[in-house]
Amino acid sequence: MNTQQSGAVIAVTGGAHRLGAAIVQRAAQQQMRVAVHYHHAHNDAIALAATLRAAGSEVFLYQADFMQVGAAAGFVDAVCAHYGQLNVLVNNAGIWGRTPFDTATGADFGRFNRINVEAAFEAIQAARPWLAERQGAVINICDAGVYRPWRAYAPYLASKGALTQLTHSLALELAPDIRVNGVAPGLALIPEDWDAQRTAQASAHIPLKRAGTAADVAQAVLYLAEARYVTGVILPVDGGVTLR
Repeated sequence: MNTQQSGAVIAVTGGAHRLGAAIVQRAAQQQMRVAVHYHHAHNDAIALAATLRAAGSEVFLYQADFMQVGAAAGFVDAVCAHYGQLNVLVNNAGIWGRTPFDTATGADFGRFNRINVEAAFEAIQAARPWLAERQGAVINICDAGVYRPWRAYAPYLASKGALTQLTHSLALELAPDIRVNGVAPGLALIPEDWDAQRTAQASAHIPLKRAGTAADVAQAVLYLAEARYVTGVILPVDGGVTLR
């Protein structure tokens, strides 16, 4: 599929800010029509849409809380009703947080799984007939931490591990009509509470000796959107950290 073909549509969950916004911006630069889901980031969504529309892009905004069963499918249904087609679905919406073993609960696992796994599955189910019609693609945003885990993040990383396996499973199940891949970012977004010293310390453990950017991840996403003979792949965008 050529994403630069006139009228191609990409839907991005959690697309209003940070990594999601970078993916949306990259897609718009490639003349794709974009659909942006957001939850709390209303102001970011409005600002992003205004910027893209000023540059001549078509933008569809949709607010939903993916903790609600059916909300992710509702987003896809709304996108397809609005544009009449869907070429690429990016499951970027997610939550993360520190949950030490001694205080983690079943509710923590349920919360992470609901947003990071179940909502993605819902969206793919709803998108399947539309994507199959266009030989489309799904790209799930996974996490390099699945391969090199951090302390005190077990429920979050378990959910991203499940999303990774879901990507492999659905790549097999939905072939040959739909390609399903994932991107596993490493230190691609510096946490907002990190100072320069902490960033430098973390970067020292990365073979490329630097943090990545949201644009690096967006580039990988758009590559997978177009890579017609690639499916079932989790592409690390981590500066080589998973090599260690």
